[in-house]
Amino acid sequence: MTSFFSCAISLQEKKVKEELPLLDRIYAESSTWVDSVMMTLSEEQKIAQLFWLAVEYPVGTSSYLSLRNLVEKNQPGGLLIMRMKIEEAQDVITDLQSISKTPLLVSIDAETGLFMRMNQILAFPQAMTLGAIANDSLIYRMGLEVARQLRTMGIHVNMAPVADVNSNPSNPVIGMRSFGEEPTNVAHKSAAFMRGLQDGRIMAVGKHFPGHGDTSTDSHYTLPVVERSREELDSVELKPFKALVDNGIWGMMTAHMHIPILEPKDGIPTSFSKVVIEDILRTEMGFKGLVITDAMNMQGAKFMGNAGQIDALALAAGNDVVEFTENLPEAIISVKRAITDSLLAWEDIEAKCRRSLAFKYWLIHEKSTSEVAKENLVATINNLEAKELNQELYDAALTVLKLDKKVPRNSEFIKDTVAFLVLGDGSKYDKVIGDYSFSVFSFSTESEWNVISKKLKEYKHCVVVISDSRSGIKSANSALKSELAEYLSSNSSTVVFMGNPYHISSWSSFANVNTFILTYQTNNEALNSALKFLSGEIGASGRLPVSVQGLFEVGSGVVVD
Repeated sequence: MTSFFSCAISLQEKKVKEELPLLDRIYAESSTWVDSVMMTLSEEQKIAQLFWLAVEYPVGTSSYLSLRNLVEKNQPGGLLIMRMKIEEAQDVITDLQSISKTPLLVSIDAETGLFMRMNQILAFPQAMTLGAIANDSLIYRMGLEVARQLRTMGIHVNMAPVADVNSNPSNPVIGMRSFGEEPTNVAHKSAAFMRGLQDGRIMAVGKHFPGHGDTSTDSHYTLPVVERSREELDSVELKPFKALVDNGIWGMMTAHMHIPILEPKDGIPTSFSKVVIEDILRTEMGFKGLVITDAMNMQGAKFMGNAGQIDALALAAGNDVVEFTENLPEAIISVKRAITDSLLAWEDIEAKCRRSLAFKYWLIHEKSTSEVAKENLVATINNLEAKELNQELYDAALTVLKLDKKVPRNSEFIKDTVAFLVLGDGSKYDKVIGDYSFSVFSFSTESEWNVISKKLKEYKHCVVVISDSRSGIKSANSALKSELAEYLSSNSSTVVFMGNPYHISSWSSFANVNTFILTYQTNNEALNSALKFLSGEIGASGRLPVSVQGLFEVGSGVVVD
């Protein structure tokens, strides 16, 4: 692949270009190479550079062979890696790059790292968990680590961060994927993660512009409508995206949703709106990077027409790249037809192609794929440093919503005088619980609770772990909740709530306990943070990134040294 990047520049040119803002520098340093590549591309190939295909199947399957033939014949600009095993992903990336005349930009949704698409990899915390962290430098470090993961796989683009302000607790598609409901906090966290990714030579893509946080429907299945005034949009939805632009983000994803105050034509998604993309994102905000659509297989996009045809409309609206195009040959034909009909200008196509090629030069001209054998991939990515950072993130996010300072926090107190109760199946936590020598009881029914409650007289303090998972919630019927809440409110007790903070409202009767701890997620790392706090190993500095109606305000959290 090095032959693609053999262009040289003078030392004087190099000095001038290095003094430019980074986005301008990317375009300046790549211009000679971009010129040379543009001369080799046919009109159809220039158009094809603006489309990224989804890779959903491993090498050797019939569906993959169809995709491979499409890549070989049409030479698209990039790929979107979907869910598969990490070894399979390595194979498809290597194979498809080998048949592409121009290097492919390889992208992935890795909001929580590679785990989001490859479950052999450790899962970093979700955005809302990160939203509780006071120290943004930890978010930056996570961005750097995710960049390392992606580079190891030969991936160049991360469809993250999610910069949506989740102001609607009933949002069915964003929720825990958002850093929270407070625009400034979302802006800071988004920018920190973005800087980590891009300092690690991975394109960050802010999504879902201009803001998907105040929706009650899912754009995968319908076209959400956001009824906001322009003033509200400026102070809430648009604020994190403006911060990303000001911090030099390289990519921005447009959302399939309708905002009447921005786009007066009824039923036009923001991803197909010139007003939103050209007037607001480009002109008002000054964004100079790559504008990428959300996936074209989503129902929110299909309101605009048939596969392929709508891709041309997305480009005409101002997008540079169409992601997850479902009919590449038809899309190329539709673009040519749109040029003939003056919906698109050929100069626009060339400008979009040049922007895309510039990032190929910037992201791929240094060898980005490490030669890691398949059998070593998982161990290389899940290295000790990644695991330590993961635990550090959970520790920093731990949020103490109520604290009884009379109850000691030390390992001897836990070992000798605390009954540890797990509501639901506690077996998933055996690994972390095994490191502590205390009495553990798991229960799911009233009859089991009745037996356990009699044994609690032997203990000074009770810690109840509520695992906010499907099984945990199902196991706790209203009668059991009532009995347990009554016991906890009249005895020395602590609740460790593991899961979505919005779900605390379903357990409001438990808010009267002496100490209430929130871990945000249901895994061993999250529980380990709570146990480290209770045993006095760590303090707590997390702040609630959303409000829990009637119980806790956004920003709540007791800081404990």
